Amino acid sequence: MDIATAWALVMATAVHHNMYFAAEMTVSIAPIKRECFSAYDGIIASSRFANEKSSMMSCKVQISLDLHTIEDALYVADIAVQCGVDWLEAGTGLMVEQGLHVVTALRAKYPHHPIVCDFKVCDGASYFAKIAAAAGATHFDVMAAAHDATLRAAGESARQLGLTAIADTMFCADQVAAAVRAEALGVQMIGWHLGLDHRTENRGLRAIDGLADVLKAVKIPVQVVGGLSIEDAITAAKMGASSVVIGGPLVPVDRGAQLMANLRAVVAGVRA
Repeated sequence: MDIATAWALVMATAVHHNMYFAAEMTVSIAPIKRECFSAYDGIIASSRFANEKSSMMSCKVQISLDLHTIEDALYVADIAVQCGVDWLEAGTGLMVEQGLHVVTALRAKYPHHPIVCDFKVCDGASYFAKIAAAAGATHFDVMAAAHDATLRAAGESARQLGLTAIADTMFCADQVAAAVRAEALGVQMIGWHLGLDHRTENRGLRAIDGLADVLKAVKIPVQVVGGLSIEDAITAAKMGASSVVIGGPLVPVDRGAQLMANLRAVVAGVRA
């Protein structure tokens, strides 16, 4: 199905920015029911919440499904949901390998969970927003280092489609300034991100470094991602982060007792 057809279907079924997908499509897409958005507790994908401080909301836990197959992603997502994880992320590599089929599969199995497309958009934000919405996602990310026009397009497309555009500050020399700029250009959330290669070469760095500064600098919610330990995830929540993303090193373990213990510890600590 080409993007023009997908876009027509999206627009034809949009109601007050909450998307319901009822039309038959080449790839089966489960309806996104209104209850899905109640899980946000104030971070619903809508521009009217863009200026709420993250301290006014309960912190959400997101799992990054940086895996290779849809089957494995669904298996790990099931464990995460059992443990109380709030948001599901289709990781960048997973989507490169499997395409948006992974998003439609997650939406079909989890009709009420927010789903994040970790696109890392650098250009063409409107296009990526449209295909994310058509697949059933509620969030997508755009690089804060992108051109002003790209960030504006991301925020505006998100508002039109009922999505949340997350500006990822990875790559930015001054991440706080980048977050302020992205907020001014209209995105709905900041992704305070310590990248894999960066933290691998600099073992002393932590994703919560500088978090207090960005929380003071912007009014929109701030998500924290990048090799979070259980302790740092809990610390980020207590500092006022709106959501924490759990991936390596907590997810690439066994697919059983240890993974469940890690996720439950994060969820319990964040909600304490």
